[in-house]
Amino acid sequence: MAKVLIAGCGDLGAGLAAELVATGHDVTGIRRTKSVFPEGVTGITKDLLNMRDEDLPDADLIFLIMTPNGRHADAYRAAYFDTVQVLIRRYQNTDTLPTVVFVSSTSVYGQNQGEWVDDTTPAHPTSATAKVLVETEQALAAALPSVTVRCSGIYGPGRFRLLDTVLSGKEWEANSWTNRIHRDDVVSALVILANMALAQHTLPEQVIVTDQTPVSMWEVKLWLATCLGASVAVKDTSQFVPASGKRIQGQFLLSQGWVPRYPSYVAGYQVLLREFNALRGGKA
Repeated sequence: MAKVLIAGCGDLGAGLAAELVATGHDVTGIRRTKSVFPEGVTGITKDLLNMRDEDLPDADLIFLIMTPNGRHADAYRAAYFDTVQVLIRRYQNTDTLPTVVFVSSTSVYGQNQGEWVDDTTPAHPTSATAKVLVETEQALAAALPSVTVRCSGIYGPGRFRLLDTVLSGKEWEANSWTNRIHRDDVVSALVILANMALAQHTLPEQVIVTDQTPVSMWEVKLWLATCLGASVAVKDTSQFVPASGKRIQGQFLLSQGWVPRYPSYVAGYQVLLREFNALRGGKA
């Protein structure tokens, strides 16, 4: 049995915590708000930035799964870089250094002309928020054993933003490549990394988690519009071939036996559409 700390025990963290508890690990979860945690998890409701060293438990493995309060650099710095400083301060001088799994984002890849990206592609952040993520990754790697998990766009239960956008009738933005991963597949990927870390297997510096099926954003929206009976809000159909974005695939997790339950947006959104329609009072 290992001692696992999940710093950021929200949707993803709770799913991971439940899986780890089920396999016999001692799991502590921290979240800024709300006091509901999965059964068997020792829950702490507190802002990690305000926690003292003695408030943080001993840990063999730490997952950092934070959500910023905004989509700007200051919010990212508080959620990621500043939080990592708290973990470094607490754990860098322990007798046995814990491994930290940092859930980051594929936004750190600045490619934007349809290039292919994989686990070996160097990060070249262009946005202010992506630069904070890379700065956080580097600070963590310099102080503690760590692996960065770069996730593409996460969707899943309760995440209806794209569906609402398609239903709104608002004209679609310029077409681009898009990459996605279902929330449940992120959880299963993190479980594999947890098992590897606890078995003291060598982990790469960074791992990509994506469904391996990059597609055109308009393709996704067209499929959703058909399913929802919404209008296709496109004036210039000559842009159907994406002129921007990147195409992402990751091989490391596949080499370790990871198999996505939802290998494309069609498989994942079919489940999400049933949930969405049920909430709207429609038929699944």
